[in-house]
Order: sequence, then structure tokens, then C-alpha cells
Amino acid sequence: MTNVPDEIRTALADVYKLFDISFLMTGTEDEWKLYWDKANELIQKYGDEIPLLNLLEAYAGIIECQVNYRKTDNKSLLWGKDEEYPHPRKGNENA
Repeated sequence: MTNVPDEIRTALADVYKLFDISFLMTGTEDEWKLYWDKANELIQKYGDEIPLLNLLEAYAGIIECQVNYRKTDNKSLLWGKDEEYPHPRKGNENA
């Protein structure tokens, strides 16, 4: 038994399905365009009665973090290969 109406459960399931199929994307512009095109379809499908945009943005944030993690294998700190290291090295603070 659930307190959540079927229409809301269906909307949440649809958003999760999009998240699931998008989770392993590599983060190309085309992949993000496809994600947001599908997200827009869901927003239009469920309208103002079930506001899904914040949930879709949150899932996009999770996907983006995973894309960055897979690109760098670095969980904590991301910086470009030609950028200066963002923190001074120990014993070399004046450098």
C-alpha cells in the first residue's frame, strides 16, 4: 500500500528510467541534448501538476559527477591537465 497517487508514481518512474539509461553516458553534447530533450518531453507530459524539473536537474548533477569521475578516476579534486595544481605542495608553500 502506498500514499502516493499512481500518476505521481508513474511520473517518478519515468524520470528514473531516463536517469538509468543516461547514467553511463560519456558526457558528449549530443548525449546531454538527448537527455534534456527526453526530460522536456516528461515535463510537458506531466505538466504543472507534477513539477519534475528539480528532480531532472538533480539527476543530471549525479550523472555529471559520474561522467567526471569516469574521465579522471579522481573522486575529490578535478582540474585540467595544463592547469596549475590548485593547492600548494607540502614544504613548498612559497613556490
